[in-house]
Amino acid sequence: MEFILTLAIAAGLAFIPANIAKKKGKSFGLWWFYGWMLFIVALIHSLLLPDPNAQAAQSVQNTASSADALVKYKELLDSGVITQEEFDEKKKQLLEN
Repeated sequence: MEFILTLAIAAGLAFIPANIAKKKGKSFGLWWFYGWMLFIVALIHSLLLPDPNAQAAQSVQNTASSADALVKYKELLDSGVITQEEFDEKKKQLLEN
């Protein structure tokens, strides 16, 4: 009876790394099994997985800041503070990043 209870508790705990991995785009079923067999290892592993959603958000943020900088350089160009060549150089640098 204790053995069955232990297996049931392990199966329940396996949902923790499985849910973490699922949020990071991994297979829930495979990670549940992994967590059931090796809970502590799977938990640590799932926490260390890279989060693709965070990477996408960082990419969007970088694009937005580059666009803001480009608008500011365009305003400087229009007001005559910088030349067309300087603007083109800054634009090229921003678009490469």
